[in-house]
Amino acid sequence: MQIYIGNLSEMTTAHQLARLFLPFGAVQLSHIQRDAKTGRSLRYGFIEMDTPNGKSAIKKLNHILFMNAYVEVGAV
Repeated sequence: MQIYIGNLSEMTTAHQLARLFLPFGAVQLSHIQRDAKTGRSLRYGFIEMDTPNGKSAIKKLNHILFMNAYVEVGAV
């Protein structure tokens, strides 16, 4: 399942994002979307993990404070 994570801190890395989801199960992919010209974070990203664990992660992580920002987490 693909999971959207919005309102990320500009400082968040794909590795840090993956570590946030690891307690819920194996993470197959972690990606932070970046501006093609500047390379700066667009403050959203995606995680891929299996569906049962992904649904659990969405419920637990939506609207939590992560790296000084309240993140929005949902299924794509």
